[in-house]
Amino acid sequence: MRVQLEAASIASVTRNAARAADSSGAADSSGVPERVRLARARVGTVLKKKWHLDQLLGVGGMAAVYAATHRNKKRVAIKMLHAEWSLDEAICKRFRREGYIANSVGQRGAVAVDYDDVSEDGLAFLVMELLDGETIEQRWLRKGRVLSPQEALSVVDQVLETLACAHAAGIVHRI
Repeated sequence: MRVQLEAASIASVTRNAARAADSSGAADSSGVPERVRLARARVGTVLKKKWHLDQLLGVGGMAAVYAATHRNKKRVAIKMLHAEWSLDEAICKRFRREGYIANSVGQRGAVAVDYDDVSEDGLAFLVMELLDGETIEQRWLRKGRVLSPQEALSVVDQVLETLACAHAAGIVHRI
């Protein structure tokens, strides 16, 4: 099992988009937060005439993450800032900078960021390595809410190794 982390994530992405909280509290009549509804509406669209947004992977407080396919058939993850954050140039600059910090970690546990741009409707986004597999939460649930000590230690070891590499590169991860 290989665990991978974003070395300097701007926002943790929830595992379940339907449970994602909207800081404004706005939701549609079915109780789905506006951010989730807007993120779901992007699925199936083409971004910058290059990337087909295939699936919504998660929605967090600042961004949504999609599995996408480039027109050359390469699969990627796209992390797109929500509209209200994309209006603030300082936040966009920080989003891009923190996205690229992961590339300087030099460890396989740090997700690679390949490209940044702005969508046709003005949302900042990062094109990132797409990871296959399950989250730790999914594995834990699949195994009846139990991980063996060996499995748990393996995960912790990989997380700590990635953080140690980030710290050695002068990067301090914040939550």
